[in-house]
Amino acid sequence: MRMPWQRKPSDLKIPPSSAAGAAAAAIAIPAPAAGETGVIHLQGVECRYPGSDSPAISDFNLLIRPGEFVSILGRSGAGKTTALRVVAGFEQVSSGYVRVGGQLVGSSFVHIPPDQRRIGLVFQDYALFPHLTVAKNVEFGLKDLPADERSVRIAPVLEMVGMSGYESRYVHELSGGQQQRVAIARALAPDPVALLLDEPFSNLDRQLRAALRRDIKEIVRKTGATTLLVTHDREEALATSDRIAVMGQNYIEQIGTPEEVYQNPVSADVAKLIGPCELIPGVFRGGVVMTEAGVFPTRVTADNSNSDGQQVLALMRASELEIEVAGEDEQRTGTVELREFEGEFSEYSIRLDSGTLLRVRRRAANGIKVGNRVKISSRDESKVIVFPV
Repeated sequence: MRMPWQRKPSDLKIPPSSAAGAAAAAIAIPAPAAGETGVIHLQGVECRYPGSDSPAISDFNLLIRPGEFVSILGRSGAGKTTALRVVAGFEQVSSGYVRVGGQLVGSSFVHIPPDQRRIGLVFQDYALFPHLTVAKNVEFGLKDLPADERSVRIAPVLEMVGMSGYESRYVHELSGGQQQRVAIARALAPDPVALLLDEPFSNLDRQLRAALRRDIKEIVRKTGATTLLVTHDREEALATSDRIAVMGQNYIEQIGTPEEVYQNPVSADVAKLIGPCELIPGVFRGGVVMTEAGVFPTRVTADNSNSDGQQVLALMRASELEIEVAGEDEQRTGTVELREFEGEFSEYSIRLDSGTLLRVRRRAANGIKVGNRVKISSRDESKVIVFPV
């Protein structure tokens, strides 16, 4: 659903400033690789903060196509927010190229300021004006338009985010979720080239967060907005994204669909970021991994290969394991230390003799109690992923 004033992606052009245009004309700029066109394109980008010995992001490459919803997932300090600030224009790059809407907006010699990039921003703290009504907050994002056009845009965008009838309310009269909707309406009203979301759900309680992210995904789908979300919350990234870019330390370590990244993590670090798990040491031999928890059939991801006798880390996910009460002479067992009933399933904490803790989810208890010695196996003979040490 495109608003009456919205342009097609092919119409989205950013007018460069005269100084930036002159610099770009004077220097040969490498074009994107053949067939690679995107609304947001970061190519070999490095960004350093003053006084820092190491770059915040380095050799950073990301291409987001029209209408895509892409998340950057990473730990605090990995560089994900810096990447978003580079796209928005709040940080200058020391090398590489940043393109928005097909236009070069950032490099070592060009920097288009944020207000000329036609990007919508939604911040973690919403950044709404408490002295303005909902309508006036949305209108603030349209300050460069004629008054009659501003009034035409406010009602449709508020209806789109489910805030019709709240035009005259003030910020303090709204819930956290409603404030976030207003922030999104303000960001979308000017018809931006792209929408940037900086941890937009972190201030909301879990239930509201889940509901709002579903609503935002639907809003983005209807408008066709190209969206970049920065988050440390894997549930948000998995639930909302067309693709997820998983950060290593200052670069993207893996990018793919949520299913691709979850099912085929390229490293132990990616596996820990994309889902709850434990990594236990073992030895790879003949297609199985021998660990203190048991012997498991294995598979390797495309970027990893193992030879017999190699030391590896085995990826153990609670949903992929099974337990049963062990016999008296069973080896490679653990002790049930805790059982947590969570409604649809129970989660068991299994303490191995080394002290390592594994978690297993089961729908039925089947007589397994705290204190039992149990045997651990892979559920339905599924293969566990192993990473070379």
